[in-house]
Amino acid sequence: MRDVTVIIHGWSDCSESFKDLKQFLIENGIGTVETIYYADYESREDNLTFYDVIDGLYDRFRERGFIDRDGNPLVNLNVIVHSTGGLVIRHFISEYYGNRIEKCPVKKVIMLAPANFGSPLAQYGKSLLGMVFKGRYKFGDMFEVGRKLLNGLELASPYQWYLAHRDIFVDSPYYNRNQIQTFIFVGSNGYSGLRKIVNKKGTDGTVVISGTDINSVKFTVDFTGDVEKVSHLHPGVDVVWGVLRGYNHGSIVDDIKSGKKSRIGQLILDALRVKTPEEFGQLKAKLDEITERTFKDREIYQQFFIRAVDDHRKPVKDYTVEFFVYRYSEKYLKNGTVTKSRLSSRELYWSEKIHGYITDEFHTNSTDSSFRRFLVGIKGLKRKIEECCRDLGSDIILSVKIHVPRIDQGIYYETKKLKNIVLLKTENHTLPAGDVSLFYPNTTTLMELKVNRATKYVTVGLKPRKH
Repeated sequence: MRDVTVIIHGWSDCSESFKDLKQFLIENGIGTVETIYYADYESREDNLTFYDVIDGLYDRFRERGFIDRDGNPLVNLNVIVHSTGGLVIRHFISEYYGNRIEKCPVKKVIMLAPANFGSPLAQYGKSLLGMVFKGRYKFGDMFEVGRKLLNGLELASPYQWYLAHRDIFVDSPYYNRNQIQTFIFVGSNGYSGLRKIVNKKGTDGTVVISGTDINSVKFTVDFTGDVEKVSHLHPGVDVVWGVLRGYNHGSIVDDIKSGKKSRIGQLILDALRVKTPEEFGQLKAKLDEITERTFKDREIYQQFFIRAVDDHRKPVKDYTVEFFVYRYSEKYLKNGTVTKSRLSSRELYWSEKIHGYITDEFHTNSTDSSFRRFLVGIKGLKRKIEECCRDLGSDIILSVKIHVPRIDQGIYYETKKLKNIVLLKTENHTLPAGDVSLFYPNTTTLMELKVNRATKYVTVGLKPRKH
């Protein structure tokens, strides 16, 4: 079968931005004018959903002869995406080929700064400023911004959570060197000039750098039974992921010009020319080295994506999370919790300091408040913990308390087991080496909290009652 390349743009963009990329590929022997296509979608149409986009994509692929009427492949597809395009192609593959991946026409995916786990700017895009600066200026659709797509792009969106459970947290992930070879490249720089006002920690100006990788981890902490249960899932998605100095969200595309040498352009060519699992592994090792150099003197972030549900998997939308520090002592530990009731003045001081650091970039999703997100600088947290240990003169315990208020006098959540859950214990005044219980730098770590909802409004007895 012949090879075809499809380029998919991001939110508020269009294929016009990728003319140079197409010409660059042709000049370097990757396809021709007739085999490199643009996929466009009206991303600022308020009524457009991700389901609409992938439905239209499936229909256009059939019309173009990429797949037959049953979706079987007629060509080998290489897909290059930018930003929101990462969610589009992942959704497309999971929806139409998740249960028959051997029939998927997509053989290779190259993601440039994909918004796999959100963008802090999505919230701003839905605001008045977003309508003015990014809204459509089309009669009948004035100031539309693509609200439903932006809901999916928002940090800690339900859409991202459910998509991850369709293509990442599955029994046999298909993003690997033997099935769908996937390459993810993102810049380490924010915007400069006037646009730097939108820069957020740990982003390339638009997307969360640690949220571009799809090699994620999930924890489920179940408080609904008699004993707290913690399960850990790391499915081992196998992708090439690299963070490059000198690029931001826009320049990672703009740097690719006809007749120009470009680092990102060369990496795209390298990815498209990978044929074997061995070549995939070699490029992966190369990008690992590049990423290590990128972060040598920079902060490394980890994004946490939290969801709270009750014992019937219904969302728990009103809850708070607090972090506490205690001097280490075995006598205060019981069944994974801290039993000490009061903090000393220095423990309180450091609890407030570390809680503030961890939750500095905290976000509650606007469409469903049971979903939360926070971003942690791993190097900075390590320094603060080491400073805390020196000040307290001992190793420490970092714990978390989850408070869920009762619904009313007769409906409540059983919260006794949610108090002072141990997250980590330091060893020799520093984080444990190789600790896999909590920290996975440069990833998005999903955490699901299950809480038992109970009621006093239902009784069973031998004597009748009058209400």
